[in-house]
Amino acid sequence: MIKKNFIEFSFDDDIENDEETIPDFKKFQTLNSAEQYYLSDNYNWDDGTIVLDWIIDSPKCDKGTACLIFWRAEPDYYYDYTAENIEEYQADVWHLLQKIVERFKKNDFKSSKFEFIPTNEGYQTDWPIELDIWQFPTELNEGIKGKKPFSFGL
Repeated sequence: MIKKNFIEFSFDDDIENDEETIPDFKKFQTLNSAEQYYLSDNYNWDDGTIVLDWIIDSPKCDKGTACLIFWRAEPDYYYDYTAENIEEYQADVWHLLQKIVERFKKNDFKSSKFEFIPTNEGYQTDWPIELDIWQFPTELNEGIKGKKPFSFGL
């Protein structure tokens, strides 16, 4: 169900019109937190941020999932930007990153069961940050310890 509905949905050959393809939010709402992690881990960013926004806005979103999304977005690219100077084509990812930072600052995620350690995944986490909007909790920088969800079979 995850692959069919949420992985590379904009590349669906069965679509015969030029309208933007948007996945079914009601189907998304049936995903549990482990499935959301798995979806985040396998998501094709060329599909845009709509599904990633749903995940971050979800009450089921785990801290590890949010951390995974944050680092997969390559946040260091956005560290020099504010809402006033971000280019329109980059704004969706910038806003997604800021939403994650704010939820971490508020300690707004209900669970932290799933692991994502950015340095273990090859991400550099010691970039110089000058703008206050990019000052985020150490926990987001160091990562979340926990379990890796098993494969759900796309």
